[in-house]
Amino acid sequence: MDDAELNAIRAARLQELQKNAGQGPSNDQSSHSLSAALDQVLESGAKARLSRVNLVKPERARAVEQYIMRLVQSGQVRRKLSEDDIVEILDGIARDEQQRNKTKIVVSERLFFFF
Repeated sequence: MDDAELNAIRAARLQELQKNAGQGPSNDQSSHSLSAALDQVLESGAKARLSRVNLVKPERARAVEQYIMRLVQSGQVRRKLSEDDIVEILDGIARDEQQRNKTKIVVSERLFFFF
């Protein structure tokens, strides 16, 4: 594990501890630390892709950021994430949303006999 990954994990853990203690940093500081942590684990192409997604669908960009931070906190990020990795994460989030929004209608025919 290199220094960048360790620093990202430390920053995410510190943010989590501060939030749990009720002494969380202001929203501006929180977004700055999130941005700094993401800068350490994302390649430049991935950062650009995420910023473009943020322009169109900010809620989806936040979901990707939260997912990446969970990966970092659990130690699953071993290298910088590329643009292709971001695309895969976006595809996975889109599939999850489609599964949740799928409405299933089942029509069964029943025959009733009256005597």
